[in-house]
Amino acid sequence: MTTVFAAGETMGLHAADHHNLDSSAGAARTKSSRQSFSLFVSEGADSERLWSQTRLVFASGLVAAGILYTMPSDITGWDKDVDGSELANRWWDNVSRKPVWDKDHWTIHYIGHAYFGGVYYQVARKSGYNQRDSFVYTTLMSTFFWEYGIEAFAERPSIQDLIYTPISGWLCGEWAYHAEQRILANNSQVLGSAVLGRISLFFLDPVDQIGDWVNRLSGRDLVITGAVTVGASRPASTHHSAFGLSLAGRF
Repeated sequence: MTTVFAAGETMGLHAADHHNLDSSAGAARTKSSRQSFSLFVSEGADSERLWSQTRLVFASGLVAAGILYTMPSDITGWDKDVDGSELANRWWDNVSRKPVWDKDHWTIHYIGHAYFGGVYYQVARKSGYNQRDSFVYTTLMSTFFWEYGIEAFAERPSIQDLIYTPISGWLCGEWAYHAEQRILANNSQVLGSAVLGRISLFFLDPVDQIGDWVNRLSGRDLVITGAVTVGASRPASTHHSAFGLSLAGRF
């Protein structure tokens, strides 16, 4: 009886081990499956900072749209002869049709879109995401937030902007990312001037600087600013401000 019980116990243990192995393998497959469908793969990135600054971009985008609306239509290409009550219908009409090769002024296309594509890119890059993920973020923002979002209230999505903004944003944004680091390493000076340094830092990453202003004016950390330090036990934001604003770092 003792022998039979021991054998049965051994078989039970083997079965349990086999079940555990199957569970572990299943969990590994599930984890691998989830990872394979992940848009962002960067390790050590700060998703809280990314979302915090994305909300600020949404708010800033509405302001930018208001400024563009006041500009002449021959520059922006926006049709202003639409009643406010018809905006929703105009938006749906624009996004439901194929993108067009628009005829906006070249400065809007090849300077404005490149610059703001770089601004999107900086939001992700300074949140600790690698170039690939920052490019994906730039593509999503320029496509769905701007072309099929705000700008679609005024005109149909643009073929050249859908292609040019993410690519130029990646190039301009990566350059801005490293240029900002060089300026900060040089005591925030450009050509020996602190004033030029502050101005340069603002235009290299206006979202971060505006976030510092919001925090300063509100007396609260409403926007997570600074650059993420990848490789720490928890991503940390080292706060800096081009305009002398000082905030405590998040750890």
